[in-house]
Amino acid sequence: MSKFRLLLLFCLSFFSHPANANFVFNENCIKAYKNILSLKFNEGALQLAQERKTNPNNKIPVLLENYIDFLKVLTTENNASFENFKSNKSARISIIENDDKRSPWYLYAAAEINLQSCINRFKYLEFVSGAYELQKAYKLLEQNQIKFPEFLPNKKSFALLYGLIGLVPEQYKWALSSIGLKGNVEQGAAMLEDLTQKLPKSNYAFFYDESAFFLSFIYLSKEGDPTIYDKVKLVCDAVPKTNLLGVYVKALAASKTGHTDDAIEILMERPKTPNYGAFYHLDYLLGLCKLNRFDNDAVIYFESYLKNYTGNFNIKDAYLKIAWFHLLRGNIDKYNAYIALCKIRGKAISEKDKDAQNLCLQIYPPDIALLKARLFFDGGYYDKAILALKDKKVGSFSLTKEKLEYFYRMGRICHQQNKIDQAIVYYTATIITGIGLPYYFAANASLQLGYIYELKKNYAKASYYYERCDQMKNEEYKNSIETKAKAGLRRIAKL
Repeated sequence: MSKFRLLLLFCLSFFSHPANANFVFNENCIKAYKNILSLKFNEGALQLAQERKTNPNNKIPVLLENYIDFLKVLTTENNASFENFKSNKSARISIIENDDKRSPWYLYAAAEINLQSCINRFKYLEFVSGAYELQKAYKLLEQNQIKFPEFLPNKKSFALLYGLIGLVPEQYKWALSSIGLKGNVEQGAAMLEDLTQKLPKSNYAFFYDESAFFLSFIYLSKEGDPTIYDKVKLVCDAVPKTNLLGVYVKALAASKTGHTDDAIEILMERPKTPNYGAFYHLDYLLGLCKLNRFDNDAVIYFESYLKNYTGNFNIKDAYLKIAWFHLLRGNIDKYNAYIALCKIRGKAISEKDKDAQNLCLQIYPPDIALLKARLFFDGGYYDKAILALKDKKVGSFSLTKEKLEYFYRMGRICHQQNKIDQAIVYYTATIITGIGLPYYFAANASLQLGYIYELKKNYAKASYYYERCDQMKNEEYKNSIETKAKAGLRRIAKL
């Protein structure tokens, strides 16, 4: 064989490698990605199968298949989905690692799979394993940022990473600091705000919806900001109504910020065709909203959730809410029946379910006036909440917990009605009455006082009340309250 032919064969074999190993986020992959993000998993999977036939060496489908498994874990919340996700993770990363290292998608895809795994592990309270996956993702993204500084998808994942670092509960921060990871929610929010401005004008505009969702979740993690709902609406306005994940984000934002009527409208108008994946949490959320509005059909949606949902979360809480529904209508027998089910069904994993477990073990049913005030308040119906307590004084209650809750509910209502001086009085009374008790009222009252004084720019007092959250004896909602208080201290430290 001549030297020329040998050289030609060498060149052909060398230059053929990129053609056989590549990352191409083409139109077909974009359509699949949009369907997957909308929770149309079957349609997305069919498009990925077609892509594999047409371009068998394209590795973007590997990443998008991981999106399917990742989102199934988040929407079904069952152990089978989580185990399936974990079993596929290593194989997918191995496929990607054997591919074209010159592509900006190479390190990005491996980082994204680690990030998605981290989110799922955090969901299942596996914070130590999740922290190490966060570190892997950080190192991969850092390398990719150096190689491809203008690659916008990289910035999306970096922003998410910083947001995740900031959301880790305080008792697990050591796992992050031990591997050298630092970051906070504010950094993640700022990066995503910048990115949502740049993406629509770029070649990566298809990543806008996902970035808007992550930004919305970061906004919702920050209490004490009265503009949260408007911010979420602004970033999510461009998300199509056919995107079921978008429906959830918008409805969640509305329900958490006292815009219950909006949340119910969004959820009632959601797409319900069979080509969407199972997402029964939407029924649970709708049940909560309708209970807060005292709709007579609220129980239907909790029952639908309990009948169809196969996951691990909110089961106890759903039984408790059905019990409350019947108690408010004077049916004590049905109340007792569902309280009994709350005791034995579901698992007390999440803070909501732990709270439900504690409440169902109480000897006495909740006071009707306090319960009405709580539900109306949670729904954003503040005038109705105050009306529920209009004939009550602290002396109206015989139990210490009820006296404590009365101070707390009055503080929360006055706070939302912008009666700040009255709110401070009630919050202070809550702390004095409940500082040594296991309930969350005193700790959350201290957190709310921190928010009030932070907005007043009285940072010394804000710091004092944020620090007091850690000193409370509450067993309820301890992790979330302390995490929010530490975030407040970090904000103040930067001023």
